[in-house]
Parts: sequence; structure tokens; C-alpha cells
Amino acid sequence: MDRFIASLPAESDGDLMLCRDFGIAYQHDRTNLCAYDDAYYDKCKSYEGQQIAQAINAGRVALVNKYVGLGKVVDVGIGSGEFIRLRPNTWGHDVNPAGIEWLKRNDLWAKNLQGFAGATFWDVLEHVETPEDYLQQIGLHAFAFVSIPLFYALGAVRASKHYRPGEHLQYFTEQGFIDWMERHGFRLMEMQDFEIRAGRESIYSFAFRRYRWPV
Repeated sequence: MDRFIASLPAESDGDLMLCRDFGIAYQHDRTNLCAYDDAYYDKCKSYEGQQIAQAINAGRVALVNKYVGLGKVVDVGIGSGEFIRLRPNTWGHDVNPAGIEWLKRNDLWAKNLQGFAGATFWDVLEHVETPEDYLQQIGLHAFAFVSIPLFYALGAVRASKHYRPGEHLQYFTEQGFIDWMERHGFRLMEMQDFEIRAGRESIYSFAFRRYRWPV
């Protein structure tokens, strides 16, 4: 579990722990988690080429290129690899064996996140048991690009389609997410809503830059 989240005072609310003063909720019991396997890879692949996917990926590529140009980027949690195919000079890292196999077969596998101008986390950080395992690998002055669902209040989590026990492990308000990234040493550069305009519910996109190492 993320050490900064674990350090926050929290109250129990069913299967969730609510850090009300910090805009963060998290799933406490993590014994029965989503399997990232061939079926999950195929589900991601089924979205390819759809109008909404085209608009989302165009926005993601534009956001990344605005800050790093054509610099070398690593995509963490590649889905089906569509973003990597659309943006040159992009490698990938994943935990799904199907994704890893695709990356290695195409000579796009990145063992870690070091040495890249930026790392992308499209619909990823809410899924990861210990997000800092990835964030701590991003170098000083490098960028982190994130898309993530946000909630206007922690009490609204269960009413959202993004409430997914066993799959989504962290939930954030807007300020809660920005402050949490700040704790990890990342300064907010920009927040966009192009994924919402493309048709997704409450998914915002961010560009952050590491300006310090976390305490």
C-alpha cells in the first residue's frame, strides 16, 4: 500500500477506508483482486478503433507531446498497446502476461521507468496496490501523465461506475489527488477534461513534473 496513504487518519466505511480530510479513500481488504490476464487484455483490445478511443488517444498524445515533444516515453499499464502504436518513441511496462508478451515480441518492453522523459499512467494508478513503486522511478524533472476518475466527494464513490471493488483500490477527489502527487514530489502542470468531452464519465487527465524527491 502507498506509504503516504497508509499514514493518513482514516475511518472505516464498509469495504472502504475514508481519509476525509485528505480527499482519499481506499479498499482495505486486498485479498481478492482483479486478474490482469488474457481476458483483461482482450477487453482492452475490444475498445480499439472506436470513436471515443480515437478522441481519447489523440488527446493523450497531444498532452504528452506538449511537454516532452518526441522524447522517449514509457507507458505503464498498456491496455492493448494502442497508445504505444499511436505515439512514436514510446515503450511499455505492464504486469499482465499478455501485455508483456506483446511488448517483448515488438521490442518495446521497458524493464523499469528510469531514463525516460516521461511516464504515462492511463487508467492505471487507481488499480495499483503500491503506486509509489512506479512513481519513485521517475527521474528529477521528468513528467508523469495520468488519467484517473475523480469524485466530488468521497461519499459519492459507491454511486459511481468507477466504484470497482477488487479492481480500483484508490479513489480521489480532485484536490486529494493533486495533493497526493505533491507528496510524491510532483508539481501539477496542467489538468484537462478531454476524456470527458469524448464521452467518459469523470475521467480527468493530468501532466505533472517531478521537482523534488519525496521526504
